[in-house]
Amino acid sequence: MPKSPIEELTKSSEKRERSSSRSSTHAPLHFAVHKPGCHFESCCGVCNLFPGVILIAFGQVLVGSILLTLILTHGKQYDEMHQTPVTQFMSIASGAVLSGVIGAGLLLIVVALTENCRAMVVYLLVAAMVWMSIMSLAVTKVGRSCNRFKDAAKIKDEQHRLVNLACVSGLFTFLGAAVYFFSFVVVFSFYHFRYVRRAILLHEAECE
Repeated sequence: MPKSPIEELTKSSEKRERSSSRSSTHAPLHFAVHKPGCHFESCCGVCNLFPGVILIAFGQVLVGSILLTLILTHGKQYDEMHQTPVTQFMSIASGAVLSGVIGAGLLLIVVALTENCRAMVVYLLVAAMVWMSIMSLAVTKVGRSCNRFKDAAKIKDEQHRLVNLACVSGLFTFLGAAVYFFSFVVVFSFYHFRYVRRAILLHEAECE
């Protein structure tokens, strides 16, 4: 016996009520914690770190370009400070690290503007390698300075100033590594909340 249109409408309305009640009772945790009526992409400051990521990217490019320019224009004095005037090891190593910082910043700008999830993973790997290179450079600077401090009695007054500057340069490199690690954490949080957590929440919503 064919069903009347009234019966079909009542059954469809009952199905909608059941589905809405299920979705309301089994809402994802993110919607229960955050304010109601907010979309989970931009409902709080932690989930929307896009402006901070762009600022970090431009900051990396700007600071890296300035420091690389100083290395290129004052490389001779820089090597004399670290006692590598012949091999130019310290200026070459510092220039390579700063080039990596600039390249990572440019990559982050492109990745953030295009919102490419896989490219963001590539940036995180590149940023991790850059951070390790900054730490290695800082350890090398401080280690060489400490070795020179062992012969402090034999060093002239002019050389003392260069040794102190080399040690300060190593400490500032450590500070730069700490700042870079903080920026890495911010970008990783942006990647987690923007892509990974979003995919998990959408999957939970579809399953429930």
